[in-house]
Amino acid sequence: MNRVKRIVGIFAAAAFAVTGAGAQELLNIEEAAKIMRRNQEELRQYSWESTFTYHVNDAQRRVDEYRIRYDSDGFLEKIQERSEVAKGKLRGADGKKLSKKDREAAFDFVMDVKSQLDGYFNPMFAEKAVARSVVTSEGELLRLYSQHVVTAGDSVDLRIVHSTKRPKTAHIKTVVDGSPVDFQVIFGSMEYGPNYIASSVTTTEWQGLKLIINAENSNYTKKLN
Repeated sequence: MNRVKRIVGIFAAAAFAVTGAGAQELLNIEEAAKIMRRNQEELRQYSWESTFTYHVNDAQRRVDEYRIRYDSDGFLEKIQERSEVAKGKLRGADGKKLSKKDREAAFDFVMDVKSQLDGYFNPMFAEKAVARSVVTSEGELLRLYSQHVVTAGDSVDLRIVHSTKRPKTAHIKTVVDGSPVDFQVIFGSMEYGPNYIASSVTTTEWQGLKLIINAENSNYTKKLN
């Protein structure tokens, strides 16, 4: 084992230590990555409610509510329960009213952003992010930083609580259709179940317009077999 791998292995072992009676069993980073993958796979057994709030240039423009679950092929399935769109004209960066075609193009861009960000929590990519991370300690937190996870040049910055080994936050940076995307996540956890995204904020731009998407997730329910 070369020196770099040895250093990463030491950090990973410290990050995922399991305390036993009078001894401590250390897990390597490959095992930690598998733990992340299993968590994401277990989450697929649940459905939950999500509220998305969209802001354009700091003005709220839309609120959508969904019931979300994974289908049998592992793809997210979103059933819309409510949608509220603000009245008034939506104007571009030049002050001109956006046409219906422009509004549809903007919404398609937002859907592309959401789809790509969902990919980071695919079990395969979640495992990959941990497996290639560099681990450092920040007090009670451990920072797992990785790059080039889903697309070239992206980054995933994950913080976990040292004592519980539960994720606390994640910060993902990527580019979609040439626009920088900043995705910040706060995690929650079930007492006898997996970790999940409790809330998130996505910030990006489309043709000079600043777009912010706030998401809140709740009411996680395990699906009946």
